[in-house]
Order: sequence, then C-alpha cells, then structure tokens
Amino acid sequence: MTNCLLIFFQIIMNTVAQLLLKKGIGFVDFNWPLFKLVSSLAFNIYVVCGVSIFIFSLFLWLYLLSQFDLSFLYPFGSLSYVLAAIGGWFFFSEAITLYRTSGIFLILVGVTLIAKNR
Repeated sequence: MTNCLLIFFQIIMNTVAQLLLKKGIGFVDFNWPLFKLVSSLAFNIYVVCGVSIFIFSLFLWLYLLSQFDLSFLYPFGSLSYVLAAIGGWFFFSEAITLYRTSGIFLILVGVTLIAKNR
C-alpha cells in the first residue's frame, strides 16, 4: 500500500514540477543573449524549484523501479498528463477541449485496466 502511495506522490511531484516550470518560463525571453537566458533561468525561483522537484522525483522513480515491473509502473506516469491538463486549466486558463477530455478519459481507462491486472 505504501508503494502505491509513493507512485501517486511521484506523479504529483512530476506534475507540480511541470507547472512550476511553466510559470517560471513566462519570465524568460528566448531571444535574449545566451548568458542572460541561462542566468535568468538559474535565478528564477520557479524554474529552480521545478528542477529540484524533478531531481527528487527521479530518485523516487528509481526506487519505484526497484519495486515494480516497468510494464506496470510506467503507464501510471501518464496520469501526470491528466493532472497537467487540469493544472494548466486551473492555473493558466488553458482550454480543455473535447479532444483533450477524450484523451484524459482514455488515459484513465488504460491506467485502471493496468492497475486491475496486477
């Protein structure tokens, strides 16, 4: 049970990292000279936090890989797409179209089928 909670925690961490990176990148102009671009990323609190969470998430992922079959664990990562779509809608007013909603539904069905088959 604890490992299942860790799977969902890892998925949430990935999603939070993506949302932080999205927020942070809004303060960056990729037309800036390279030094200014790199320094703006290095000192952007959202980008730094997002990357830090990704690093922590990587170590948790490595642990989870030692506990589960890859063919079972990897599809759960697609739940981060679902959470990212919801987070994009909530925090950035991104549209969730009918096609995205359909995709989210298919992901949820697929992950449910994989989880039931364990």
